[in-house]
Amino acid sequence: MNKEQLLARLKYFLDPKNGIGATLYFVLNQEGETIIRFADIENEAKKELKERFLEYITDKLINNEELYYQNISDADDRKNVVYRYDIEERPASLNILNDILLNEDQPHFLFNQNSFTNLQGYLITIGNEGNKIALYKKHHPVNLLKRDRFLLIPSNQRLVQLQDDAIAIDRSFDFMLLDDNLIVLKLSILERFFGFEEVIRNQAQNTISLIKANELLEDIEQINEIAHSMATARKLMKVRNSPVLNVPVNSVINFIRNHPELTGKINFNEDGTKISLDTGVSKRLFLKLLNDDYLFSQLTELQYDSHTKDKLLDIKNQNEN
Repeated sequence: MNKEQLLARLKYFLDPKNGIGATLYFVLNQEGETIIRFADIENEAKKELKERFLEYITDKLINNEELYYQNISDADDRKNVVYRYDIEERPASLNILNDILLNEDQPHFLFNQNSFTNLQGYLITIGNEGNKIALYKKHHPVNLLKRDRFLLIPSNQRLVQLQDDAIAIDRSFDFMLLDDNLIVLKLSILERFFGFEEVIRNQAQNTISLIKANELLEDIEQINEIAHSMATARKLMKVRNSPVLNVPVNSVINFIRNHPELTGKINFNEDGTKISLDTGVSKRLFLKLLNDDYLFSQLTELQYDSHTKDKLLDIKNQNEN
């Protein structure tokens, strides 16, 4: 699903003629098990909840002309970006988004059996019988207002003490599942709480296996040594489909020998047939090489180091749409 397709689908949920509703669920940790409970809220609050999330979708996605949309496997340091999860391996903890769309008939949250202290997050379904999206929002302790604090709320012309625990829910969310497409708005939440770091490390090892099969390196342990770093693992995941790995080894070596930034900084074995990553600098530059960062301008005939780039075909398609 490209950006244009995503925005077109989301606009469906903004049309009042489509009879769009919203339902809230609590995600709880109960004795180490993740469970989903239906939150029974009054109709006016439910309507307000729907409008707030649709407003966020409108502002964050649909009307945000500067929004960048890319595959999560290509994540870089850009801001104002949402990601399409394009990796086959998904953390099992994300299955709750699929689960709620497959079965919205969940047990009710019961105050005499369940507790807000076990609250992990919120699931929100928005749509009608034929079309639904699922949103996930991480719960943070600051959003729980416990009754052991002295909390006052207005009632008519007086302030009265809050007698029960309360939760505060703003309009933002972290993930969205739409037509089996997982859209990630907050990458940090995915990495910290949903095991995505393990996915990154697994993908990094897959890349290392490809590098080994390509026989580019004199010693594959030279790249394994730095793969333990999460920053390096992210870079290795990003280059798992690198076109450089399909280039003949002698062509890659000739490119290194003739590139002004690489020559003398990346060394080779004794007979010059393989790359030797014997320094920290050479390892860093090798990862940039796999990312195909080194570009040549046909207009000026100058070499460039381009860390953040878009394929020309992708740019052409965006302009046409």
